[in-house]
Amino acid sequence: MKDLLKKGFYTGLGAGLLLKDEIMEALTPPVASDGLPLEELREHLRGVLTRVAQGAQAGAKEAADAGEAELDALLERLGLARVEDVETLQRRVADLEATLAAHKHGKPGKGK
Repeated sequence: MKDLLKKGFYTGLGAGLLLKDEIMEALTPPVASDGLPLEELREHLRGVLTRVAQGAQAGAKEAADAGEAELDALLERLGLARVEDVETLQRRVADLEATLAAHKHGKPGKGK
């Protein structure tokens, strides 16, 4: 679990540093080339921020996936099931019980 927290922290830190670097890089061309149209600057910054946001989302998904894997491993070691697994089994049992009841009561004349 500590490793997961470290990964999440480093992902956030990396995204923050990337954001800083991308913004500084985006601001450099207008300063160097005086007279860049404002709309072009806005579009450039919009693209930079979009790329940064996509990178942050990918990092967050990677951290979430790592957390899920850690949780699965922990539950397996403890011999516990996930809620989704228990619910799936409950549905299967209910379906089997309904099928069995239908065969007992709904099929007169077949072997009775």
